[in-house]
Amino acid sequence: MARTDPTATFHDASTPSAVDAGAELREDGTRLDESEPSVVLGVDLEDAAPDGPEARYKAHGLLGKGGMGTVLLVQDTVVGRRVALKQLHAPREKDNGARARFGREAKLQGQLEHPAIVPVYDIGTDAAGNLFFTMRRVRGQTLDDILGQLAAGQPVRFSRHKLLTAFAQLCLAVHYAHERGVVHRDIKPSNIMLGSYGEVYLLDWGIAKVADEPATLRQSFDELDTPAAPHTGRGAVMGSLVSMSPEQALGTEIDARTDIYSLGAVLFEILTLTPLHPGGPFAEVVKKVVYGVEARPSVRKPEADIAPELEDIVVRATQLHPDDRFPTALAMQEKLEAYLEGDRDRELRKVGAKKHAASAKTAADEALGQGETAAQEAARETALREVGRALALDPENETALQTFVKLLTTAPREVPREVLEEDHVAIRRRLRMGGIAAACLYGYISVNAVTTLSLGVRNTLVFTLCHVGWAIAMLLSIAAAVRPSYKLLGAVLVTGVTTSVYLTNVYGPYLIVPTLLGVHAALFALVREWQLRLLGVLLTSVGWTVSIFGERFGLFPKTLGFEAGNLVIRSPVIDLPEGMTSFFMYSAVLTSILAPALVIGSLRAASAKNELAARVQAWQLRKLVGEPGETKRP
Repeated sequence: MARTDPTATFHDASTPSAVDAGAELREDGTRLDESEPSVVLGVDLEDAAPDGPEARYKAHGLLGKGGMGTVLLVQDTVVGRRVALKQLHAPREKDNGARARFGREAKLQGQLEHPAIVPVYDIGTDAAGNLFFTMRRVRGQTLDDILGQLAAGQPVRFSRHKLLTAFAQLCLAVHYAHERGVVHRDIKPSNIMLGSYGEVYLLDWGIAKVADEPATLRQSFDELDTPAAPHTGRGAVMGSLVSMSPEQALGTEIDARTDIYSLGAVLFEILTLTPLHPGGPFAEVVKKVVYGVEARPSVRKPEADIAPELEDIVVRATQLHPDDRFPTALAMQEKLEAYLEGDRDRELRKVGAKKHAASAKTAADEALGQGETAAQEAARETALREVGRALALDPENETALQTFVKLLTTAPREVPREVLEEDHVAIRRRLRMGGIAAACLYGYISVNAVTTLSLGVRNTLVFTLCHVGWAIAMLLSIAAAVRPSYKLLGAVLVTGVTTSVYLTNVYGPYLIVPTLLGVHAALFALVREWQLRLLGVLLTSVGWTVSIFGERFGLFPKTLGFEAGNLVIRSPVIDLPEGMTSFFMYSAVLTSILAPALVIGSLRAASAKNELAARVQAWQLRKLVGEPGETKRP
């Protein structure tokens, strides 16, 4: 994108400015000569420097040419320094309007003493009566050139932060001029120069408006034609369309808020590398400027990723009506400075994040490499801790995110001791809950002895031994709840299965025994320790086998018989009255159905909750590190 501005002022560089060591100060520290800050023009320049410049200034070469004049590099033989000497083109010397404008620019620029305004050293006429003035020689690049290089993707040493810092200094310079009644009227990137040592200059005060200027001088000046250029109007429309305010484009009365609009236009271009006002014929552009343009970078250049705070500054500064803009350039600078303070903090955070990310990567490489387990565990802890610190400072630090993903997706060779300790606590809690549940189950069976007694007991010894077994299993369960232990839980399993098999003496193998053995097998299949799960399967399987075939080997009395195609169950221990036995069997089987269902159901609910929590955690981690293949915003 071409970036040309035929109205550009001559630019070069700089020698240190003189220090006014003799200035008198008030008690509050302000200078006495600041009591009347307004710029006063109208002095006759024809009488200045009557001896001419020939004796004092020795030419060393051409610095540049413009529409109005020529700038030479000269040696000031009196002071002993090189300065820039600007003089009108010879044909312009006959133009009274051009001479008036030239002299006005020199006087105006000379009275604005600010680090961002090039100081004027001398004003006068040469032997032929031609006007000239000398000023500091400045070196650097115009903001227009810098933005053009950035737009073209060329490397420059000015980051966005540096450009914004320079722009904040520019705002202070404009505010300084406004306090002295001067409105620049042509603030644009080509009139802003940035030096190699942090210097910022606002150039070309040729069309500035001065509040205290005599009406006759102002009228004659406003009627001057500005240099012919695609972006410059004529007559009352003074300035450049690239950053011109609506009231300026209309040719109506302007004030300091006109410069604030232009500052907003420059800030928009710094942020987006695109001019605020579109190009095109003069009349068309003026129409768009007058009716207002879209000044939101997020709309005009969404890929630029502009902070909302900066967008708010641009939008407010470029409001169509002057009353809606910042009241002063200082207020605009303060808003920008507040953002920059946060921006500096972000830069510091990014620097800190890089250090922590580098430490995390080093520790992660050690943790995932070959070495002693203890050393790898310590390295992993360090890596995770450093990753956390890096991401806390800069959530988008690529090195930290990559290290984090690597650590998450590569399990340690051995489970960390801290995790084992937490797991041990969780196991004890589950064992305690299992012991309580088993104690309730065996306690219920023991209490059920009352129901059994109501059936009628024939063999008190066998009946007593059965319920003693249930009581022992209940006591062992209580012990497992008080002092969680896989050994105690194993003892509960052995006691419970043995007692269940012993019930073959009472009901035979086909009534209660298979249900109780099934309950034991199901409940102990949920135990985490695989040895205990295997023991549960083996014991219940062996118990069922013994219950079925024990009668043949004389272990149990004859309780089963087949008579005329009917299976007949006889109990040598209790009576089996028809009504009461049916209720008893119903209650026993119902209990054996509900008990494992409730226990397994509660465990499944806990498992589902854990699965959901794991999925939520995985989702959070994906959002933290980014989805696979997801492209981050620049």
